Amino acid sequence: MKISYNWLQNHIEEKLPSPESLRETIIFHAFEVEDVEEKGADTIFDIKVLPDRAHDCLSHTGVAKEVSGLLGLTLKNPSLSE
Repeated sequence: MKISYNWLQNHIEEKLPSPESLRETIIFHAFEVEDVEEKGADTIFDIKVLPDRAHDCLSHTGVAKEVSGLLGLTLKNPSLSE
């Protein structure tokens, strides 16, 4: 699954660590990162989410929740428009 570093940052209050550091955190504590690709001003992670985590991590929001938990960061509350 392709995950944008910039989109993850939009879901988390504090500044994320560098893409390389974030990649290592994800690899050692959550998922396999199959590839990292630079696209302009963004970094795209190709993350392998295992079937037992599909229910909560097959979205940017789900991965942001996982990353915020691993790093002790604050997840932004989504604003719902009426």
